[in-house]
Amino acid sequence: MSLNKKTEKEHRTTFPLHCLPEQLKDTVERVNMFTGMSMELTINIIFTMLSIICQYLVGVVSPYSGIPGPCSLYLLTLAESGEGKTFLSRLLMRPFYSQIEKMQLEYRDRLTIYKRQHRIWKTSLQGFDANQRQAIKNGKGVEDAQVQLDEHYKGEPKRPVEPKFSYQDVTFKALIQGLSLHAEAGIIMDEAISFFRSGLKNHLGLLNKGWDGGKYSFDRTDGENYELPLCLMLSLMIQPGVFSNYLEKHGEMAKSSGLLARFLVMKVKSSIGQRNSRIDEEGLNAVLAPFYDHIQGLLSLLEARFYDDSIPKDQLRLSDDAKMFLQEKQREIEQAILPGGKYSHIRDFASKAIEQALRLATIMTFYLTKPTGGSSAADLIYTKIIDARQIRNAMTIVDWYLQQASDLFYPLSERYQFECEVRSLWSFIVKRLNKSQGIPFPKCELLQSGPGRLRHIDKLTPALNQLINQRLCCIIRYNGSSMLHIAGYYSNGSICTGGFPHNYSIVQMQNLKDEGFWHVDL
Repeated sequence: MSLNKKTEKEHRTTFPLHCLPEQLKDTVERVNMFTGMSMELTINIIFTMLSIICQYLVGVVSPYSGIPGPCSLYLLTLAESGEGKTFLSRLLMRPFYSQIEKMQLEYRDRLTIYKRQHRIWKTSLQGFDANQRQAIKNGKGVEDAQVQLDEHYKGEPKRPVEPKFSYQDVTFKALIQGLSLHAEAGIIMDEAISFFRSGLKNHLGLLNKGWDGGKYSFDRTDGENYELPLCLMLSLMIQPGVFSNYLEKHGEMAKSSGLLARFLVMKVKSSIGQRNSRIDEEGLNAVLAPFYDHIQGLLSLLEARFYDDSIPKDQLRLSDDAKMFLQEKQREIEQAILPGGKYSHIRDFASKAIEQALRLATIMTFYLTKPTGGSSAADLIYTKIIDARQIRNAMTIVDWYLQQASDLFYPLSERYQFECEVRSLWSFIVKRLNKSQGIPFPKCELLQSGPGRLRHIDKLTPALNQLINQRLCCIIRYNGSSMLHIAGYYSNGSICTGGFPHNYSIVQMQNLKDEGFWHVDL
């Protein structure tokens, strides 16, 4: 006897490098060539830096509401220890950290000047206070003294704002304090175990609002209520095992809150054993020079806007062709998240795919076209328009991240659990039919000695119906008997009865094609 049987297939796609701007693509390939380290890891680190820079400089006008929104990203990178997370972060984000260090040194100088000026101002304040008290006492010149005091208050030196664009191991209290002064920042953790074990992960409202670009309300210790116009970027790198533990303990809360769905998730394919034992740092720095120069140009824009808040953010809009493309993709996604659809088990991730694509397209367009101090405006075309090509590229990249999320969260889905039950049942049926040389066996054996978790009619029926619907087996009743039997099929599609010419009838089962069932690979 030959029974129909399909083998399980695994399909893994590689990151669509061709969708990146040419210089970014070249950078990724060159880093991989010199180090042998994961290209995907390199990409997420580059996106981390671009997101934290661009969120301060540019936004995107929603094609649906017409309201400007942020382009910040939440990135979750799962990588084993030793994959080079810290090395690559320091290498690729060198311009960013150098710029922040420079601005920090300038801040300390400004702070020193401020403290000196404020001390002088405060000393003068004492004099004006004394003049006012004397005027009140004498009953003369009170109005003039008050005017002088008011003018002095107006001239109080302003404390410089610390250029805090990124946080690492930070508490909720410290983050709030920093964001109250500068509400656009990023949380970057190369070893994010501290995030998933800290209290910060529990403040889902703050983290969700940070991605949305909304206002976050909180009460200060002085009793006052404040609203922060947040714009946050998150880049978390963590070992898969630690993240699995987090999902077991807090995954339901994070999923139901929508926090996890805001992340572009990636599981890094290990490069251990394939990396270069000796890295040519001089050669690597040389090939990274064009990338560093371009990033430095963007950082100069960031610095200028930080010191002059009158400089507005650029706001990019979609071309008509780009809008039409997104509309079509939206229809595809709606189909994919229906029961039985490709992304039904990660519908929360897929529902944000369009927004993610808008943000990525904004970052890539801005990077590609924005004139900077190191570029000639004549060499660039900056129309503040995201064209159809860029949005298609961005959507292709988002589709790749969705596949990553699909693979990662699939084992937690009802669909996966059901498929496991179907495969377990099919394995039992095959073994039982082989044991009886193809002779059908009583259906009641499935409940008596079948897979343990299927020894209940409510569990057994859906799994058995799936196998029947895929024409892998069927239920028959011999004439003159009320007992139901499980029978297999020959390769030609005819029912196998073990060579016995019994008269039987097929028990018609429900057609499941319209019930949201999907094909199970066996």
